[in-house]
Amino acid sequence: GLIGKQPSAEMERKYSNETQVTPQTPPAFIFTCQDDRAVHPDNSIRYYQALMRNGVPSQLHIYPKGGHGYGKRFTFPYTEQLQYLLTDFLNEQLSK
Repeated sequence: GLIGKQPSAEMERKYSNETQVTPQTPPAFIFTCQDDRAVHPDNSIRYYQALMRNGVPSQLHIYPKGGHGYGKRFTFPYTEQLQYLLTDFLNEQLSK
């Protein structure tokens, strides 16, 4: 894992995004891939659920493939769709 093979409960709590969410957390646009081997999509799902529980505007998109680090690769098969969705989300947040 990102914080070691056997992190303490305190480290897991401190470094888990979903435990840090409050109603003041900024809006979030989250995207991940099912085949991400570095950060499992469950992390994004838990973060999204915490945002929803706190009334924070957010979107979660899970793509079937793309691995990890696709934001810096031009081979990500969903780039156009992702750019459209992100632009729409940002425009919506700016209009509030």
